[in-house]
Amino acid sequence: MKHILKFAVSWCCRLLILPLLAIVRLMEIFIHTDQPFQFGAHTVSLIPGFLGNYFRKEYYRLTLKRCDADICVEFGTILHQASVELGRRVYIGTNCSIGECMIDDDAMIGSNVDIISGRNQHNFGQLDMAIREQGGSLTPIVIGTDCWIGNSAVVMASVGEKSIVGAGSVVVDDIEPYAIVAGNPARLLRKRPGYVRKVSGG
Repeated sequence: MKHILKFAVSWCCRLLILPLLAIVRLMEIFIHTDQPFQFGAHTVSLIPGFLGNYFRKEYYRLTLKRCDADICVEFGTILHQASVELGRRVYIGTNCSIGECMIDDDAMIGSNVDIISGRNQHNFGQLDMAIREQGGSLTPIVIGTDCWIGNSAVVMASVGEKSIVGAGSVVVDDIEPYAIVAGNPARLLRKRPGYVRKVSGG
């Protein structure tokens, strides 16, 4: 019965989100950036409660490059690019800012987390030119399967599967699988219990 009720709520929210989706698609005809997608993302981010979670899920299922049916994106969280990929059972907490990334199955993102599209979004080498005019590039970030990113972390590099990033940490270099890291910049504290290093050869 619970499964049927969730299915019905999902479809009702999908139908109700269609006018917003139509506006986004119309904007895309004239605006060839991520701004139309972001308009919809900002709009659904402001819907409170459990219904807001359903509205966000359905909007992202209709617009993202990949988005599974059983994700949860909480209030105030904004995804900035339609190229974002969300795997199965992904959870993203409140007030997060998500850039160019792929978040794999069963990953948990705490509240107030920033996943930034790499460290080269803004070039700053020319002192005779404003930073905003120097351009930059986006680097896709990968958050591996079954990771846990703690509250208020800033992630600028990929995080290997089954890793844990401590609250308030700043990830500037890729994190190996099964790692527990913390700090600014994030440093390896230890490997998760039960981790067995794979030895090649033999």
